[in-house]
Amino acid sequence: MELTWTGGNAHRHNRSVMPYLNLTAGEPWAETWGVMVFPDDEAARRAFIATLWLGFYPKYEKSGLGQLMPRSALLSVMETAVTMVIEPDQIDVRRYKGLAAGEQLKVLFALAQTEPKCASWNAVTQLVKRQTEKSRSYLYDPRRAFLPVIHLWAAFILRDQRCHADAARGYRAIDDLYMFITEAMVLLQWSTKFRLPRQKAEPALNRQMVDFWTPPPEWSPPISRPEWPRDGRFRGIYLEKDWVRRTRSRPIRKKKSNLPWTNSKLITRGPIWMTRHQSAS
Repeated sequence: MELTWTGGNAHRHNRSVMPYLNLTAGEPWAETWGVMVFPDDEAARRAFIATLWLGFYPKYEKSGLGQLMPRSALLSVMETAVTMVIEPDQIDVRRYKGLAAGEQLKVLFALAQTEPKCASWNAVTQLVKRQTEKSRSYLYDPRRAFLPVIHLWAAFILRDQRCHADAARGYRAIDDLYMFITEAMVLLQWSTKFRLPRQKAEPALNRQMVDFWTPPPEWSPPISRPEWPRDGRFRGIYLEKDWVRRTRSRPIRKKKSNLPWTNSKLITRGPIWMTRHQSAS
């Protein structure tokens, strides 16, 4: 089975509320991370991004590796950073909740590849609840709050929660960001098309109900090079059969997961099956 992101952002609505991802200006990785952590709070998002700038820009300036930011722009960043204090504990909580939301979409995706008839949000909640010993309400609240960026968090989990930039292969951080966005858009496109095989079933994610964060319509990812460590593909993920059976059985007692949103034992990775086909020109 193979899926391809065909591009486009059909059915977007309420543009003034939820803008497109900023993938060109400023520092796109910081901009994207800010959206993931604060999808619905622009003031907090801008303050958080400014705080990130203050963390990495001095090192960048000392390295002498690129063009320096105008002092007027740097002053603006500093002023933004002090308008709202973003505590590290607040970021940790929001990151954890974002991962909780993304984990649920990841498990839904895995369940749909393993047993499509069972791939419902209720089944996912049941599985993740058993895995983590968290309540249904605990899992539902992050999913609701981070729904506009749930595809970004799921893609982040599926890439082991890290940047894969590799200078030795000519694979820059910006290239990796663009591949990350491509992966997230494949997940979003799949989620908006997947439905349970029953009458009047709704898609897993509904663009008519949620304005998801996406790249602007004119954006397209770079053409992957053979030497790059990532090329916009996913390895297929599947639930172990024992876990699929648990969607139909009564809860069982099990040890609490030490890492509830990472290295999940719910899934196994299969061959590459989801790709965006592009050939080098």
